[in-house]
Amino acid sequence: MRSTMIRLAVFAATVTAAAALTACGNTSDSASTTAAVSPATSQPGQEESFMWIRLSIGEAEATARLYDNATARDFASLLPVTIATHDLGGREKAGPLPRALAGGEGQSGYRAGQLGYWPPNNDLAIYYHADGFRIPSPGIVMIGEIETGLDAVTADDNATITAG
Repeated sequence: MRSTMIRLAVFAATVTAAAALTACGNTSDSASTTAAVSPATSQPGQEESFMWIRLSIGEAEATARLYDNATARDFASLLPVTIATHDLGGREKAGPLPRALAGGEGQSGYRAGQLGYWPPNNDLAIYYHADGFRIPSPGIVMIGEIETGLDAVTADDNATITAG
């Protein structure tokens, strides 16, 4: 219980700080997204420290937690970023990032809700359906997972996703 309350307090503080920074330094459209940052020290699957991001897909939104790895930190350095996606295999939305990210260890499996980086095309992949497909070599580098709003990802086959 105490751990949950601490996490909620950290999340609230980081959202407030991100909102204040965005209000002070962002001259773009007020509908843009913000990132809330905590020191990232945990491994995937641990929740003590993380970075929250918001994904905007049209009018819908999702929140995601980035893992603590070099590829995820490099992705965070791109934020905010807008990505034109396409549906791939009825399991994921994928779209090109503006540049290559730091390398990481690829894997062949994934879970619905995970965010991954596909190095050959510099693509962000957002998995919304696990169908047993195995990712070919060099594998997908997992960088985070959606915590809320996964259904927003499936709303449009060719969605533009803003992450921030």
